[in-house]
Amino acid sequence: MQRNQSLDVLRCAAVLLTVGFHFPYYGIWGRIGWIGVDLFFVLSGFLISGLLFQEHKDTGSVNFKRFILRRGLKIWPSFYLFLLFLAAFWFIKPSSLLGEQILYNLVWLQNYHASNSIFLIHMWSLAVEEHFYVLLPALLLLLIKVCRGRDPFWPIPVIFVLFSALCLASRWTLPPGANAGATQMRIDSLFAGVALGYLYHFRREWFEKLTGNFAMALACLACLATGLFRTQFTETIGLSVLFVGFSILLAWAVVRKTDNLPFPVVWKFAAQIGFYSYSIYVWHTAVLYLVTTYLGWSVLPFWIYLIVTIIVGIAMANLVEVPFLKLREKLFPPSRARRSVLTLAPVPAAVPQVSSSRIVP
Repeated sequence: MQRNQSLDVLRCAAVLLTVGFHFPYYGIWGRIGWIGVDLFFVLSGFLISGLLFQEHKDTGSVNFKRFILRRGLKIWPSFYLFLLFLAAFWFIKPSSLLGEQILYNLVWLQNYHASNSIFLIHMWSLAVEEHFYVLLPALLLLLIKVCRGRDPFWPIPVIFVLFSALCLASRWTLPPGANAGATQMRIDSLFAGVALGYLYHFRREWFEKLTGNFAMALACLACLATGLFRTQFTETIGLSVLFVGFSILLAWAVVRKTDNLPFPVVWKFAAQIGFYSYSIYVWHTAVLYLVTTYLGWSVLPFWIYLIVTIIVGIAMANLVEVPFLKLREKLFPPSRARRSVLTLAPVPAAVPQVSSSRIVP
């Protein structure tokens, strides 16, 4: 498949925001890094829905079982290997906190039990995504059955508005100190990507209205203003502003090639990091623990952590992720649907509700 390099660059930006957030040595980087989760959510919603929309356009249906298994072979091997690594660490250095969190992660309920373990503070977003992977194809199958015709997905913009309102209401009524990573509070960012994917595949003229040169300015204004100032507003309405800003940014990026941008070598390097973003995300907290335990939280450990995280992520991707992707293509080859140029990758994320001063092994 031909990859959209611009989207890989966005993945790179989001994973670097995440990595910098969890080691907040640089003030602005550490302060704004939490918004990486929303960029990844919007990206995931757009790409996952686009795959399903394209399958429907080419085959007339959506294969739920096949979709789940293909997603699983992308996500589960690295995820469960990481949990196995943590189980070995727990056996050597027992901790009731870590043991409990491993159990929640095994059943994808970690976003309903906030973790202060340095190893697992980032895993809540994977649970949100896993729930989304089940909900979205089920919803599309329901729409195909109920809304027959060439475009059975026409209610999606309305559904997106309803999801957004419900998630905003859930965040607004959240008591202080409660867990803000529950699926019903964060899935609106993913459905923002779904709505954008619907416009891309079925209402292209509407989609193109979001791709003008103004898009970058609006996206930066929305994201920077929300990311830099964390208040009750930014963690309620501000999250809605973020997915709007990132949706516009994503639309702008989809129709542009990095070859037309200055410093093409830089963009190609960033796209490579974006390609390996999932494995970088999964393993970066283990590197964080080792570096900060033995070297502390100063500038040199930060750059060691950043570089080693990228190296470890690339190595683990080639050792685990890539072989299982090859196995996936043999067991569940691409359907008759035309191959999309927008290939998929899971979504790392930051954890806005846990500060580095509170995380423990």
